[in-house]
Amino acid sequence: MEPLKGYCKGLLLPLKRKSVEPMAALLAPHNVCRVHQSLHHLVADSPWSDQALLAQLRGWALPLIKKKEPRAAWIVDDTGIPKKGKHSVGVARQ
Repeated sequence: MEPLKGYCKGLLLPLKRKSVEPMAALLAPHNVCRVHQSLHHLVADSPWSDQALLAQLRGWALPLIKKKEPRAAWIVDDTGIPKKGKHSVGVARQ
């Protein structure tokens, strides 16, 4: 399995955690170690430019966002993503 295809497929899987280890376990249950290493290597040493990727995403997303009406500001709120585990850094019971 090619690492990028596997990673993209893994992002679409119904997983609670979108990290490479759970992805590898579902993508290749008989070869988890190799696929995990492959996915991790792709993410850690990505061969593409972050700036070029972000520019492509902006070129795609901005026209869709601005289509309805101009915006003065955008707010990105990540508090809707539940934190799990008692060992997460900086996370307290709510």
